[in-house]
Amino acid sequence: LNPKDRISSLPEDVIGFILSLLTSREAQATCLLSRRWRHLSTCQVTNLDFDWSDLLAEMKANPEIAEKERARYVQWVDNVLHRQSGGYHLRRFALRFDLNISYKPHIDQWIRFALAKRVKVLQLDFKPAVFKDLTNECDPSQLPYMLGHETLMDDDVGCSQRTSGLSNVGLSPSISWHVGFRYLEELCLNQVSVDGELVEQLLANCPKLERLVLEEAHTLTGFRVSGRSLKLKYLHILWCDDLEDVEIYDTDLVSFTFVGMSMPVYLEKLPQLSEVSIRVNSLLQLPFMLPPFSSLPCVQILKLEFFQLLSENLQIRQLPKLTSVEQLILRVPVSEEASLLPLTLVIEACPCLRSFVLEVGF
Repeated sequence: LNPKDRISSLPEDVIGFILSLLTSREAQATCLLSRRWRHLSTCQVTNLDFDWSDLLAEMKANPEIAEKERARYVQWVDNVLHRQSGGYHLRRFALRFDLNISYKPHIDQWIRFALAKRVKVLQLDFKPAVFKDLTNECDPSQLPYMLGHETLMDDDVGCSQRTSGLSNVGLSPSISWHVGFRYLEELCLNQVSVDGELVEQLLANCPKLERLVLEEAHTLTGFRVSGRSLKLKYLHILWCDDLEDVEIYDTDLVSFTFVGMSMPVYLEKLPQLSEVSIRVNSLLQLPFMLPPFSSLPCVQILKLEFFQLLSENLQIRQLPKLTSVEQLILRVPVSEEASLLPLTLVIEACPCLRSFVLEVGF
């Protein structure tokens, strides 16, 4: 056998490419291969995915270890970011763990780091190990992390001097957004408190943002998007229980996904919207949710999912005609007592249907 260490002798560009395909935990583990990899694993990774979500089940079963695990997670992220060097740019930066507002100083600092690296995909997933009822009084330190203006416009991290568009969203022209927002293409927020005004400002100041995911944003009461200048193509609003209405006007949105309770949805001048996915509690909510989509000429794919069992005696108001829909996908739960007959009303509402898929679950 050749005693030469071929792994350590690989070109630096090759090692860097291999590391770019790994998560942060996997890249860190490569330090066992050689001392050279130990150095490169912390300074040439363009995908930083800090995912400890596999520990949530253990934390749920043993709540007494929660704070210790959170402290370990913070130390891990801090150590990795401290070792980063060079002027490289990040493709993706993800935080996935049970963190709340108590860790805001750390999270704010991590977000600023990612923006300074011109991150393209920013994912914040702070799903708790144990469900918390935020409607009742609870310990303020256990509330979800809140994304605020102070995080996104801090002068200490080199804010952009561009103020174009700020006057349209109610901001003082003297306030500048971080230059890193110019490069953001995808933003996913789960269990992050954010208000509608901040979301509007984010969209107005992210000229490349194409995908936005808002999941369990409990403080979001209103969502409004408008303007041809926006690049937003894919919008997902999932389980935002405090949301009272959604307004989308005059954009080139291609796909819209909504999961939650029915609410007023206002849509107008969306010539590119071709795919709509709606998951609601009951078929009874469709007469309130579907009318806005009936006036849109390009919706070709409609996906509907219901959480409640269907009853043969279900009384449903007449649904609007969806003349542009060509593909219909229905997902429903079934049992011995359930009936699929009410679904015929949905099929009849799509007179130009070419493809129909029914998915059932038990």
